[in-house]
Amino acid sequence: METARPDRAPITAGTVLGIVLTLGLALVFAYGNPAQNRWPALALVLALGLDAAARIVARAVRQRTGVETEFHALPSPMLALGNATWIGAAVVAVASGLRPDLFPLLASALAGLVAMGACARLALARMVVVIEAAERAAAEAKKRGEGTGR
Repeated sequence: METARPDRAPITAGTVLGIVLTLGLALVFAYGNPAQNRWPALALVLALGLDAAARIVARAVRQRTGVETEFHALPSPMLALGNATWIGAAVVAVASGLRPDLFPLLASALAGLVAMGACARLALARMVVVIEAAERAAAEAKKRGEGTGR
């Protein structure tokens, strides 16, 4: 983990584009065929909500601890989509445009990837908080002379 960069923008254009594309995709397909697409579209919207909450928590942890809580250069589609959801939304939109009957499957898969990325972001934020608290407790114990054998 690296120290947080103070000049980092709170939200990137890629994140906004991903949210807008994914929400638009969910709304268009849910409106077009509600009987088939309403639940996968709802899954996409809920996954985006979880992702937004995870980003808020990660940002709060980053501001509190000064430790970067974003994933960088990890070879995982789940984590890559967390920062570039627009790629997944574009792929699902193109594939669903060509084969609308595949929307439920593709939207559910995209919702799962976004939700797993959000859960991974929350887990990382929790680990940072726990490690920081343990380090603080160890420093206080050392300052009081505990654990030094005296």
